[in-house]
Amino acid sequence: MLMDDVGKFNFTEIPATDPVNNHSVVANSTEIIPLQNQKWTNKWNTFCSYETDQVCADIPLNQCPTCSQYSFWIFFALIGFLAIWILCSNSFVIAFVINGKREHRTSLKYLKGSLAVTDLLTGVLLVCVALPNIVWTTQVTSEELYFETRKRAETIVAILGSSYFMLVLTSTLYHLVLMSYNRFVAIKWPSPQNKPKKLKRKLMVLWILAIVAASYPAWFPGSFHFYYMYFTFLYLPNITIKSPNQLLQAFGLFMIIALPYLVMTGFTIATAILIRRANRNAREQLSESIRVRNQIIHREKAAYKTLAIMELGFTVTLLPGLIVLALTYTGHGHSIAYIFMTYSALCNSAINVLIYRARDQEFQKFMKQVSEKSKRTIRSSFHKQNGSPVVV
Repeated sequence: MLMDDVGKFNFTEIPATDPVNNHSVVANSTEIIPLQNQKWTNKWNTFCSYETDQVCADIPLNQCPTCSQYSFWIFFALIGFLAIWILCSNSFVIAFVINGKREHRTSLKYLKGSLAVTDLLTGVLLVCVALPNIVWTTQVTSEELYFETRKRAETIVAILGSSYFMLVLTSTLYHLVLMSYNRFVAIKWPSPQNKPKKLKRKLMVLWILAIVAASYPAWFPGSFHFYYMYFTFLYLPNITIKSPNQLLQAFGLFMIIALPYLVMTGFTIATAILIRRANRNAREQLSESIRVRNQIIHREKAAYKTLAIMELGFTVTLLPGLIVLALTYTGHGHSIAYIFMTYSALCNSAINVLIYRARDQEFQKFMKQVSEKSKRTIRSSFHKQNGSPVVV
């Protein structure tokens, strides 16, 4: 979403604005405004000052005195660390799910594995899109950045990139919805049996819905637009609202996120109520069947608490985006806030593993085994290199 010179987002135009005449160049327009008569890079590139367009029109930004090289590379290092953490940590989750015998793979494990695949998509997005674009931005001039941004607008790459970003959000949210539903069913109708086959069908439907929802903006090319946002280094969808029909389409996009979130919250609250009732009944009834039921519920309560923390993490990382998005419509948006909003939402993919590490005893045991095996491998390799006997 692009901001004009008064700070509002402009959903239909590429950021090429004349600050004097307030004239913008539309993405598919053939009109070219001399770059020297514009000040646009400073509005989008958080790491450069207002004089960049005048001083560095023909100088690469990594040599431009008005751009902060430290900011570029600190941001690059942070995103690089985030990407490596997401890819490595979620790979361990997938290994945890497929480790061991098939009959020991519960429905909850399959759900965690599928959610880990979703989180891996975030890592791929950062490695394949964000990091290369950060490096490329530092190596081009302000003029080259301007023309390349216009060139990428509304291309198939922009459409696919924007849809991929949406898929990261929708697939994560839809997994949490399914997990909250499963916890509700497990507490409402407790059963010692796990049925991964049914879950596999649900996961297939979930992924199909997530992909369809992510591609929703591409269904309405007259209302939605797809740009390379060089101040976030990603491709993001935007929308133009000039008619009731376009407003309805925008509302549809809102509901793609809002409705599943409300369903997830509803199941979570309902499950909490059921757990409270079960705790009260456990103190009043002590028959054998009740004891078995309470044991199952106790097991599910631990999974419910883990899920509640995951949902809280998703909400906390998504909330800044909603606040910034609201501010943009009031004319108070800022590129720094928009960068924070975008990458805050992506940070959710790094949180789930930390939650498993803190609360999932099976995952803790698996990681301990991995750690011990790695130490033995390193020790064995060291002794072989030095010709000393291996001590097990």
